[in-house]
Amino acid sequence: MVEVIRNPEWKSVYTKFILVQLGLTAIIYVVMNLQIQSINETVVNQQAAFVGQVLSKQPQLEDQLIHTITQGTEEQDLKLGKQILSRYGYTEHMNIQDQPALSGTALPGNTALVFFLCGIPVLLLLYWEYRKLFSRIRRVTHAAEQVVEGQFDTSLPENAEGDFSTLGHSFNMMAGRLSHSVDQLKQEKTFLSHLLTDISHQLKTPLASLLVFNENMLHDPHMKEEIRTTFLERSRQQIERMEWLIISLLKLARVEAGAIVFQLQNIKPKDIIESTVQTLQPLAEQKKQRIIVQGGEGMLLHADEEWLTEAIINLTKNALEHSPVSGKVYITMEDEGLLHSIIIRDEGEGIRPEQIPHVFTRFYLGRSNAKPHSTGVGLSLTKSIIEGLGGMISVSSEPGEGTEFRITFMKTVY
Repeated sequence: MVEVIRNPEWKSVYTKFILVQLGLTAIIYVVMNLQIQSINETVVNQQAAFVGQVLSKQPQLEDQLIHTITQGTEEQDLKLGKQILSRYGYTEHMNIQDQPALSGTALPGNTALVFFLCGIPVLLLLYWEYRKLFSRIRRVTHAAEQVVEGQFDTSLPENAEGDFSTLGHSFNMMAGRLSHSVDQLKQEKTFLSHLLTDISHQLKTPLASLLVFNENMLHDPHMKEEIRTTFLERSRQQIERMEWLIISLLKLARVEAGAIVFQLQNIKPKDIIESTVQTLQPLAEQKKQRIIVQGGEGMLLHADEEWLTEAIINLTKNALEHSPVSGKVYITMEDEGLLHSIIIRDEGEGIRPEQIPHVFTRFYLGRSNAKPHSTGVGLSLTKSIIEGLGGMISVSSEPGEGTEFRITFMKTVY
């Protein structure tokens, strides 16, 4: 009941209906009063004529007649009068039109006409209100047709009270979500198109190299053993590069497409760093490098352990590859008020200032010649993982002084 009453459409109909009812009641009262007044005049005239005729011949009956007309008659006189009048067809059952007091009034017909005419304003009121109601329904229908045609900027009023405003709010939310979904589908389609283009482009070079190596070995049966070994080693390197490229791109595609459901939990970053050091220790020993871990005692992060490990390994491996022989890579964990930071710093050749904005761009290879077989995917994948976990990553560097990557997470309530 309350849901119906709060609608402005109901309030409008209710108010107008009350006003119409009051107007019609006043009209009916005036018309009926006029009709009864007319009947009263006719009855008075008839009785006056009757008294005049009787008293002109029988003046001694004046008191009795006047008493009967003004105070009412006796039961026996009434019964006798009915018997005499019935002989002339004047009874309660005679036609109303034969009654002189009512013959000119047409009371039943007039009353029926008044009630019939009173229905016209009610019909006009209903027509006016339903016209507004159907107009709103047509507006909703038109808006829905526009949304179906892809025009998502269409909106319905939603700031008033009532069910139509609730419908407008729900419709606008639906249009907004459909618009977001369509935009997301377009972005995913564009992303997939670019990804396929990038994969095709990046695989061309190693595939071409493999074809050349195989052609040379196939058509030169007298090839020296050391040259054949060199070709096989280069083929192995190209295959490993292709494997790394494909695996990294698939991971990057899953992260950027939102296909990864991160398993967020409270983890100790120090444990991840120590596991990373053990994993990359053989790589560090090849160039007699050291990985120095600092801080992190008691630090907790709310993140996905597996994917954060992937990001830390990528950054640490990148730092080792760009650090010189016997160089050092520093991994530092810091508590910075509202933030937790993991800083990975190398002693490599650094990055030129104009290259820094492009460091996280997919397939960007502009840093240096220290990593000639780089695919340009690792840092882009790392950035996507960190941002997917709700963190931030930044880079700072000075040419000749090394590079520092900083991963930052907001502290959470544990």
